[in-house]
Amino acid sequence: MDRNVFGLGTHQLQAIENFLSSTNFGSDHTQRVADLSTSISNRDTSKTATILSDALQSFGTLYPLALILEVEDVVKSVYADAGIDDGVRDATLSDVRLWVDQYASQHNGAIGLDRVFWISRHLCANILRLGRLQFEAKAFGYPYQLFRHIKDDTMVIVAGGGLSCDRDGYLIDDQHAAFYTSFQDETSQVSAHLVNTTQGTIDRQTTQLNLQDYHLIADSETVVLHLHIPSGSPLTPSSVDESLAIAKIYFPSISFVVCSSWLLDPALDLVTSQESNTREFMHRFRKFPVMHEVPQIYERVFGFGLGETEVLAYNATSSLQRRVQQALISGTKFHTTGGYVTNLSS
Repeated sequence: MDRNVFGLGTHQLQAIENFLSSTNFGSDHTQRVADLSTSISNRDTSKTATILSDALQSFGTLYPLALILEVEDVVKSVYADAGIDDGVRDATLSDVRLWVDQYASQHNGAIGLDRVFWISRHLCANILRLGRLQFEAKAFGYPYQLFRHIKDDTMVIVAGGGLSCDRDGYLIDDQHAAFYTSFQDETSQVSAHLVNTTQGTIDRQTTQLNLQDYHLIADSETVVLHLHIPSGSPLTPSSVDESLAIAKIYFPSISFVVCSSWLLDPALDLVTSQESNTREFMHRFRKFPVMHEVPQIYERVFGFGLGETEVLAYNATSSLQRRVQQALISGTKFHTTGGYVTNLSS
């Protein structure tokens, strides 16, 4: 097999070739390739993901990779037709290799791909890697409304109604809720719960916003840029600045950028140094709470599939791991956190 835009190595390509030559797919293979080509040409992420997921379920984790290689030319055409630079295309599609490597690290070196729903967005050019970061234009999707004060440009974010919150204002399941949010939108004012954008929590008491003083700039349906953080090189301030600047070029009409990550958790102040890249990145964002079962910091710092009990028992080998463990022992709670910035150049 020739060089591919997905960054797959020689041994990975050989494994795929061996798999194709030793597996009887019947007539379905040709049809799958045709259907996948059509869905990617249409930039239909949902259909693309369904085809790859069905392939995964039918023949295992090597089969999605085989199909992706079959439609490489279609993928390249989609990027070209969208006017996307080849360098951006190759950087974006290298996420395939990243997740193949991730799969190998979790499965004793086995070659395969199981993140087909995620990778489908790359195949359809609906996510772009621009420098260090990835960006995806789609609806905000979170149950909040963002308002800007007409006179002084200050921003406030309020929660929608019916959200279950714990006593500290983090989102939680209904069974353990300490309070529920309410939202009333009247002609001249909105009555709602403010979000503390420093801590990423929801206030227990409601606040009234006079709509003569505020302008709604985003709600759950507003198309914004979702920022994703692939693993790789350090998340330096200059690399983040560069990515945001490039995003401004590719998405000139969108200035509202959102992210949901362990890297936005204010509790990082307790376990990182003053000069750390992680802390600087976190402080760029105004925060809001997001629902999560297990804090993402556990899988990113310790390993996938670990809960608090396993994290505390983990044989820590890094200073960050030890500081997280000590913070947990001291009663700190970590949260996957949402956040936003409203100026792509800062």
